[in-house]
Amino acid sequence: MKISRIDYAGRKAWQLDNGTLQVVVLQGGGHIAALRLAERPEINPLWEPVWPSKEPWEYRKEDATYYESRLLASIRGHNLCLPWFGGASAGEEHAGLGPHGEAPVMRWRLLSESVSTRRLTAVFGCDLPVSNLRVARTITLDAGESCARVREQVVNLSRRDVPYTYCEHVTVGAPFLEKGVTVFDMPALEGHTFPYDFEPCPRLKSNSAFSWPMAPGAGSEQVDLRMIARRYRKSSDFSTQHLDPAREWGWFSALNQDMGLMLAYIWKRDDFPWVGNWEENYGRKRSPWAGKTLTRGMEFANTPFPSGLRDAVERGSMHGEPTFRWLPARGKISVEYGIVWQALPEGVRGVKDARPAGRGFEFEYV
Repeated sequence: MKISRIDYAGRKAWQLDNGTLQVVVLQGGGHIAALRLAERPEINPLWEPVWPSKEPWEYRKEDATYYESRLLASIRGHNLCLPWFGGASAGEEHAGLGPHGEAPVMRWRLLSESVSTRRLTAVFGCDLPVSNLRVARTITLDAGESCARVREQVVNLSRRDVPYTYCEHVTVGAPFLEKGVTVFDMPALEGHTFPYDFEPCPRLKSNSAFSWPMAPGAGSEQVDLRMIARRYRKSSDFSTQHLDPAREWGWFSALNQDMGLMLAYIWKRDDFPWVGNWEENYGRKRSPWAGKTLTRGMEFANTPFPSGLRDAVERGSMHGEPTFRWLPARGKISVEYGIVWQALPEGVRGVKDARPAGRGFEFEYV
């Protein structure tokens, strides 16, 4: 049971280790960069970009010809998008802001740590100077468990109400993500493909409603979103999935039967009623992608699309859900979620349901 300061892929990081599960958190952006099981340490289910990784404060204007943005230069695994999900407005971009808000490019600090024989807890945080928000994330691991419990609190330091969107941008990568093998489940009902131009090689029809998991393809076919089929040599897409409002818990699971491993996240459905499915299947040819990336983002959020805060406010609502929320003056909000990275029971083909159980989580399999 220990918390260590480490170098991870040339980045400053902390590693939380309970003897069964390791969780790596980057100082730059607070990204959860890696999850590793003691029995399978060679497999990290989270995305590790093929390009060199930079600390966000090392990014310079001249880097833009290669990296596109400060975030893309430093992104790894699971990053927090706050206080907006998607691109900055034209004015904000001109003023130096980038995609997915301030949180994923700030310098995070280890605020406190506690380690005993039964439990370790670490609190990380940062201030967002432009948005005037303060963020704290508490990660707790119990001894011997292959899950982590996370609590995030956001405080509005200003004397006015502010609109915000909020997304846990969890991105799954190879080798755990494998075309024709890795299966994704969630308790979704309606879905909708991205309403604007996304990338030049879609496998989905744009701006179209569907019922999960079958979405309309760019041609006449139906596309099963539970996996990326091998027949799609290259594609880039985004779709949003609206979670069943009758459920208390939202979740997604990713299963690789060949590896016998499962990744899952569980959260309060009312906190994050949407799951964005971003697929990059060797489609982006520009730098730094260079047609070499296979990744899938399972992005649970309080807004349906990564189209920026202005668009979310103007949209107002979708499927009866608000597409943005207000943080009152001097107010605060908190959310909680669980991360499970564990061996998969034999014969399992998918997940039917997931929920908290005691200090851990339980699943109904199919």
